[in-house]
Amino acid sequence: MRLSVFLAALCTALGPLFGLCSARADVLDDIKKRGEIVIGTEAAYQPYEYFKDGQIIGYDVDLADIFFAKNLSVKVKLVDTAWNGIIPALLARKFDIIFSGMTITGERAQRVNFSMPYAEATNVILVRIDDDSIKTPEDLNGKVVAATLASAGGKVAQEFNTALKAKGAPGYKDFKTYEHYPEAYVDLANKRVDAVVNSLSSLVPMMNEQKGKFRLVKGIQDLKAYFGVPVRKDDPDMLRFINEQFAAVKASGDLAKLQEKWFGETMETPNEVPEKLP
Repeated sequence: MRLSVFLAALCTALGPLFGLCSARADVLDDIKKRGEIVIGTEAAYQPYEYFKDGQIIGYDVDLADIFFAKNLSVKVKLVDTAWNGIIPALLARKFDIIFSGMTITGERAQRVNFSMPYAEATNVILVRIDDDSIKTPEDLNGKVVAATLASAGGKVAQEFNTALKAKGAPGYKDFKTYEHYPEAYVDLANKRVDAVVNSLSSLVPMMNEQKGKFRLVKGIQDLKAYFGVPVRKDDPDMLRFINEQFAAVKASGDLAKLQEKWFGETMETPNEVPEKLP
């Protein structure tokens, strides 16, 4: 008895470091047994996920319903979570996966594994349609630029500001961060900021809804970026399942149909995570 207790303690303490113990059951098995998947999302990123009439809807939600409600026959529970804490919450097992328009970046890939890309996430600059002072990314010198906390768009904007200063330019007048992008769009429209940096695929549908208010300036990010579904690194079966689901909806044409529904156009995405990441 004492030996078994000692071995159990040894596995707990040193197993993750030296591979002394067998891997734990994958979260996919747990989900099947309990009949429910808990998904972390930030429901303020239209058209990926957002609230409408008290319900969370969007491109990601439709995909999650196909993958898990339809094909795995489990209930889908969405947990609205602050973006800057969403990966820590996943790693703390507050939910099973994140399905929330997350850009695949090198920094994030050190903490989680990403599925194959399912939408383009390349960042562009949003400005007011009547502001002729910003025609190129370099025109952001002396301007107030905005993005959300812990976002890929914010990282791109800050890196570009550093590059401007490295060339001897003044850089931004100020860089503001917001909890959610809709708040930044309101401040842009009301001239409290001069530009917002976000992904092209999320900005186009918003601009279609608010016609005549904004325009886009490209070129702040040269390397193409993509959205993927992040899972914990010790959940290989879940990653495999999600990739199989994406491959299936790509082959059937359902992914293209959902892109037409939510973005008004389709997007070409690779079948594997690119080697070079932003």
